[in-house]
Amino acid sequence: MGPEARDTCVSAGHGSALQMGPTALDARLRGLLDRLRTTVVARRPSLLVRAGIPVLVVGGIALLRAALFSEFAPWFLFTPAVVLIALLLGGAAGLWATVLAAAFAGTVLLAAPPVGELSLTQWVASAVFIVTTAGLVGLVVALRHALIEAETSHAALTRSAAAAAEREAFVTNVLAASTDCIKVLDLDGRLTFMSEGGQQVMEVSDFNAIRGCPWPSFWTGQGHDEAVAALAAAREGRARSFVGRACTMRGTPKWWHVALSPIRNPDGTFDRILSVSRDITALRESEDARDHFVRLAENSTDFIGMAQTDGRIVYLNGAARRMVGLDDAGPAALTLTDLVQPEQVALVTAEVLPAVERDGHWSGELTFRDFRTGATIPVLSSLFPVTDGEGRVVGTGTVTRDFRARKQAEEELRLLNGELAHRLKNVLAVVQSVTRQTLRSATDMRQASEDLSSRLVALGIATDVLTHASWRSADLRDLIEGALGPHGEIGGRIRLAGPALTLQPQVAVALALALHELATNASKYGALSNDAGFVDLRWHVQGEGEGARFRLDWRERGGPPVTAPTRRGFGSTLIERSLRSYFGGTTDIAYRPDGLVFTLDAPLREAILTSDEA
Repeated sequence: MGPEARDTCVSAGHGSALQMGPTALDARLRGLLDRLRTTVVARRPSLLVRAGIPVLVVGGIALLRAALFSEFAPWFLFTPAVVLIALLLGGAAGLWATVLAAAFAGTVLLAAPPVGELSLTQWVASAVFIVTTAGLVGLVVALRHALIEAETSHAALTRSAAAAAEREAFVTNVLAASTDCIKVLDLDGRLTFMSEGGQQVMEVSDFNAIRGCPWPSFWTGQGHDEAVAALAAAREGRARSFVGRACTMRGTPKWWHVALSPIRNPDGTFDRILSVSRDITALRESEDARDHFVRLAENSTDFIGMAQTDGRIVYLNGAARRMVGLDDAGPAALTLTDLVQPEQVALVTAEVLPAVERDGHWSGELTFRDFRTGATIPVLSSLFPVTDGEGRVVGTGTVTRDFRARKQAEEELRLLNGELAHRLKNVLAVVQSVTRQTLRSATDMRQASEDLSSRLVALGIATDVLTHASWRSADLRDLIEGALGPHGEIGGRIRLAGPALTLQPQVAVALALALHELATNASKYGALSNDAGFVDLRWHVQGEGEGARFRLDWRERGGPPVTAPTRRGFGSTLIERSLRSYFGGTTDIAYRPDGLVFTLDAPLREAILTSDEA
């Protein structure tokens, strides 16, 4: 190290030593002043102390002065004591000390020659002492008050600083603990501050990397438009909020509820904007799931409802409201027992709901009621408890299916089975009758077997037509074509003409057998036995209302000459007797030379189903 550098270090060392003296002295003086201020502003002393201490102090100085300084002026030794008494004990004590000092000084002067007498100079000096000391007391009192006010202000400032520090620490801790992203923007929308908790939720590792960036640039699509609009509103002094979707700094997509508002200064102006973003992703997903469930429930055709634990219904989907006749109206303070017919209320309260609570479910048939018509609605219900996120039961849910169609189908099936059983008995009776009559009139067993077989086929065709209509009706044309088709070409040698009519089921079998007998006879002996003949079959309705008649005409042409049979066979008997019996009308067979003619005339209601009946 060179001499100049060493001198510089020495000079610096001397300078430091010289500066330490005043610094230490200042510290001692500040400590002394602090102790003095603390003493001055301490609790006010009692009257005895304020009166007694001046007597002791001034008296002690007077004795010390008499013993050591008898030849000096007596007044000014008391001045420092009076000032100190006024500073520590107050103005009254200072004035009392001033009076005592003047009295003691006067006593000393009276003891000096000439004894017992004060000169004019001494009187003036005493007066000057009293006046100047009283003035000093006044200044000291003012200084005392200033010290007290300074101490009060210092204490207030200390408390204010402590409160401010506490508030600052509290706000800092709140910002750090908050899961909201709290930001401060300038009026141009640039980021100037982001809370510690906000940096965590926004996954920001270094805020300085995005400080000064325009806040709307963090949004895209509709969210960007909403952010720009909210920023514009905040610039105008208005608060505005919106919900949008944006990604964190790490690219995690989230839903945010954002609120912007101006940060006002004490004078009402503002130059900053507060932005608070709350992560509502979980809430939004929960709402989406709830919306999906609601849409699922509303789109369901089943009755879906929910009731609270007291039984009060809080939700019914559209299908439920329509089923019980509530239309678009809400539950309107209904209970579960209001849904069922009165006779099932006891069942629901005594069995159904206890089973739900005990077993966790109940399924079975109930009867709801229509609130508009009072009609009974058979349903299949499933009831189950509804729990919250903590597993506590908060209500009862139900999914119910309308059983009216099924019940109606079951009833129709029961009636159909009964009808089929009845029809089957009738068919068996016809089979028995046809068989008996065929065999009775037969002269040749082989021919009888063929005749019986063909008649049973015709009967089968008739029953087939009836089966297609569940034995409730038979289409007349279908029945005719089925019965006559095996005997000739429909539309060729067998010509049909007539309106579309539906036969009563009880006459279909008889008509099919009669047509079969007519066609068989035509094939053997009549118009269908050669290559030129044909059959013309027509039907129509005559009249209206109760007097309406059904007429069917069978006419053969182009066949061999016809002569009346010498005996009546099974066919003629079947045609005449059966049709008259079943149709409740009249029949006529005419054996004309140019061809056989058969006519059926019956009341329309006995033969044909009306449109309402069909």
